[in-house]
Amino acid sequence: MKRIAVIALLCVVLLLCAGCEKTAQSTVFAMDTTMEFSLWGADSEKAAQSLGTLMQQLEQTWSVTREDSLLSRIYRGEVEELTETDSALLESILALSEQTGGAFNPQLYSVMDAWGFYGDQNRVPTQDELTEALEQPRWDLGGVIKGYAGQAAVELLATMRIDRAILNLGGNVQTYGSKEDGTPWTVGIQNPDGGDPVGTVSVNGTAAVVTSGDYQRYFEVDGVRYHHIMDPETGMPAKSGLRSVTVICWEGMQADALSTALFVMGLEDAIALWEQEGGFEAVFITESGNVYATAGAGFSGCDHEVLERDDY
Repeated sequence: MKRIAVIALLCVVLLLCAGCEKTAQSTVFAMDTTMEFSLWGADSEKAAQSLGTLMQQLEQTWSVTREDSLLSRIYRGEVEELTETDSALLESILALSEQTGGAFNPQLYSVMDAWGFYGDQNRVPTQDELTEALEQPRWDLGGVIKGYAGQAAVELLATMRIDRAILNLGGNVQTYGSKEDGTPWTVGIQNPDGGDPVGTVSVNGTAAVVTSGDYQRYFEVDGVRYHHIMDPETGMPAKSGLRSVTVICWEGMQADALSTALFVMGLEDAIALWEQEGGFEAVFITESGNVYATAGAGFSGCDHEVLERDDY
């Protein structure tokens, strides 16, 4: 009787699941962070595995700390010619740097290394060390690689039977497709001081939500906090009056680069760039705790000033 009951129960479960959408959730450690994938669609399990492989491959290619990565081999002069794809990627990254007037700089490896952000050997470099580091540009894609990974993930999912997905790429959030009930994706923005999120932004369809903040990677010496977002002109942690910048746009790599650049620029110049360039939305949190959000960001959750352009 027990066997018959078990078989009957199994049949009920199978019948129920036959009308359900397949879902998959998985995690992978890549690019020095834990990434979480939630996918819905017929190929959800296969897609989750493929995404994990993709993230590992991107790390292997573009890591600044792996001796066998493409970047390391370029630095050692072991690469005579880049593939068309790799060359196009680096050119696109340089174009983003130019768009931001150099506030986003993808060649600050020597500066980051001088501060000991690689190898957990944090230290405050001397001015002479910083001057030397600034004179030795070397590729470091840490400011865009997770955004690029989000773009690559979208391209991969578009080739599979995936209805929608939300990917947490270690602080970078990438959405794909629309929610089943038609409501926007809701993404929380972390409070720089910890605790509950300061609020949320609403995202329709496929988009990237990327935050750069002084609380993400930092160390303290003699009571002074030194964070990892460097001012490309001084080689020092940027002092812009901002604690965090969140950017929402369709391309993950652009969102990644802009979040860094806008943080370095400070609120006034960041708003000016948004007004001039458009193509993205943003949320700014200042050192004094004030929150500013562009009208299209769909921000809610706390008191804030709404920023508007004439074309809204």
